[in-house]
Amino acid sequence: MAPVVNSAIAILAIAGSVVEAGPFIKPGRHSNPHLQSSGILSTSKRSLHSLLARYYGSKHGLSKPPPLPEKRDTTLPSGWSYFGCVSESWEERLLQGFAYSSSAQTPLLCVTQCTKLGYTYAATEYGDECYCGNEFVGTGGGRAEDSTCNVPCEGDTSENCGAAWYLSLYQYNSTELASCVGTPATSTIATLPAATAEPTTVVVNGTTSIGLGAIATTGSVPTASVTANSTETIALPTSVNATSPTTATATASATTSAAYPVYTDAADSSEWYSLGCAIDSENRLLTGSSKTGFTGMTIDKCLSYCEDAGFRYAGAEYGDECYCSNALPAGIQYQNDWNCNVVCDGNSTEACGGGYALELFELVSAAQNETDCTTTSGTVIATGTTKTTGATTTASIVVPTTTAVGTTKAATTTSQAAATTVPATTQTAPASTESHYVWAHHMVGNTYPYTQSNWANDISLAQAAGIDGFALNMGSDSWQVDRISDAYAAAGSSGFKLFLSLDMTVLPCGSSGDAQTLVNLVKRFASQAAQAKHDGKVLVSTFAGSDCAISWQNDFVNALDNSGTNIFFVPSIFSNPNTFAGNNWMDGELNWNSGWPMGANDLDTSSDKQYMSALGSKEYWAAVSPFFFTHFSPATWNKNWLYKSDEWLYATRWEDLISMRDQVKSIEILTWNDYGESSYIGPIEGALPAGSDVWTNGFDHQSLNSLTKYYAQAFKTGSYPTIEKDEIIMWARPHSHDATASNDSTGKPTGWNYTQDYLWVVVLATADSQVTLTSGSNSQTFSVSAGLNKLKLSLSEGSISGSITRSGQTIASYNAGSAFTYTTSPQTYNYNYFVGSSSS
Repeated sequence: MAPVVNSAIAILAIAGSVVEAGPFIKPGRHSNPHLQSSGILSTSKRSLHSLLARYYGSKHGLSKPPPLPEKRDTTLPSGWSYFGCVSESWEERLLQGFAYSSSAQTPLLCVTQCTKLGYTYAATEYGDECYCGNEFVGTGGGRAEDSTCNVPCEGDTSENCGAAWYLSLYQYNSTELASCVGTPATSTIATLPAATAEPTTVVVNGTTSIGLGAIATTGSVPTASVTANSTETIALPTSVNATSPTTATATASATTSAAYPVYTDAADSSEWYSLGCAIDSENRLLTGSSKTGFTGMTIDKCLSYCEDAGFRYAGAEYGDECYCSNALPAGIQYQNDWNCNVVCDGNSTEACGGGYALELFELVSAAQNETDCTTTSGTVIATGTTKTTGATTTASIVVPTTTAVGTTKAATTTSQAAATTVPATTQTAPASTESHYVWAHHMVGNTYPYTQSNWANDISLAQAAGIDGFALNMGSDSWQVDRISDAYAAAGSSGFKLFLSLDMTVLPCGSSGDAQTLVNLVKRFASQAAQAKHDGKVLVSTFAGSDCAISWQNDFVNALDNSGTNIFFVPSIFSNPNTFAGNNWMDGELNWNSGWPMGANDLDTSSDKQYMSALGSKEYWAAVSPFFFTHFSPATWNKNWLYKSDEWLYATRWEDLISMRDQVKSIEILTWNDYGESSYIGPIEGALPAGSDVWTNGFDHQSLNSLTKYYAQAFKTGSYPTIEKDEIIMWARPHSHDATASNDSTGKPTGWNYTQDYLWVVVLATADSQVTLTSGSNSQTFSVSAGLNKLKLSLSEGSISGSITRSGQTIASYNAGSAFTYTTSPQTYNYNYFVGSSSS
């Protein structure tokens, strides 16, 4: 089940009515968190916002900066930190480098935009404005209390973006460069196809040229330019007839003009080659994904649509049709550009193709990670598909020692194996007199074929792993009530507990009648022997619900109290934590998004601390999760992203929460069986979401439950258990993080570049030992101490294995054999993890 921050909730109750679900949402499934939710907030919230008088824009001789149509960006540049809340200047802006406004504004977005432009200050103001600069101007800049900057961000109401005349200021305070701009290349090699006719030249910096031999053309030779940094331009011929590659070395010349220039997507500054007007047919040149009848379509919107879906090529056709693909067919025929003459549905000043005439583009530089300044030897920083009549040829620019602006390629890890050893005997857990619980989130929507016996098996396995009960995610399917009844019957008086987690992304909540339905659901199971209770009250949770039109206090909590069913209500509503203290109807809050990093950085406890501070005396529930990857195409549920799950996430997150057990009473594992999002720790059974079997089958995660049991005991008792059995547990992805799949029209998932190519291992050792890990041809032996040890090994093509030896004897071993193979050339993308252990 996906995190909901910045996500579009498909079914909302607004002003007493229920909005129907969109085509890509299934009960229990949740939409991409990069989709903006601002446009679907409840009517009352949006109406209130629209009534706010914007005197601030002109009262003191100032005006709002022009809007920047912005696309989602999730990568926080390194080196930035929050400075504080500061005052605006009088009659002029405090920061005067660059500014824009956006209905999707967040601190991360503002900082990212300023970083891309090389500024060292970034600031948000009045909810939707961003300012960049390198110095303070005018009379402003005075510090104010952080609480003064209290206007919620337009793009994420859980964060604040300044206030009227006050800026939430961020400062770049690292020794690293604030951006990649301006780094000169030390040497450049251009690799282009050989040809047979008149010569041409590639030019670098206006002072060096590269003779390429002869080029066969018909008529003039159009060229395309790619800027690798602020001082270097490489001009490429884009009309060649390739036979075999040849490499030439730079000498001297001058640049040529570009007939087909790089097109910059105004929505997010990603760069695309404009390849020209191609002849399309009923079979379609671009077959990966399409959107026809695209209301309000512009070139930018079409490019963003394809880039978001992970595609390399995009094409606009007939004004309101957008097509995407990761490959071009051979024999493309181009025609005069005036054949692409139908105006765009969303912009009458630009053309979006024509009748079977496709305005074709190729992605050069994606915006998703434009601040990644990785220097990689021999890295291809731009690949342009050249065009002739009836043929296509690929040309590449290779820069062996320079840093490229806008490059999204993450370097493949080739370092030697590295190890980290953390003996469990050195870890401590703070004392607490409170009772502590471990729950697991169970997707009832995946249990259609379950019988009471299936539930009994799940319950037995969960109890053996130290789990106290299931939070039953309940959607709107009528049959789910029967499956939940079976679950309560299977649990019986076993001591294993259950409670409802009402999925408010699909359950109606727009009227008093809807509220009564929710009340009746809670009452139906409240008296069951297995019903979980807290302080004698019936435990109830939700997934989402902040935008419901019902009053949670009057229509739900009070209604249950009045009917004799007192509840302890711990929802996960995804609203601004600043509202928690005033929400008297909630007894606590589950911080759903605390289970994974939301960007490239490793997970820390800052979100936990923010929630605990906001909740005050209310109860804080934290999340822990092993992995997250989902890969549904735009034609199905349109979910294709991952969250960073490296650096032994499942182990390190448990350890962080155990270190805060004096402040955290309950942990919810996300999840037991959400197969579509790869976060499961239970067996693979039931009804998998259609299509998810591609990345789920053969990728069992149950071996993680040795760790679940180990950490659950430490969390609940305050003492790490003595390790009584030697065990090696390992997990790895089946292909390199930057591999290109040969047969996957959905494209790479968003966040792929956060991942690393390692075999991740946890060793539970009863005494000091030697551990040997093997991945393909790569093998290394480590010395480990008694306790819990974390190891990693660079992956190499082939299977994986490991063993624990002591005094020359093999104590425990695991060999995946043919069940797992790591490759650099997959057919389809799969960023799910394969997990195995010596106990499996």
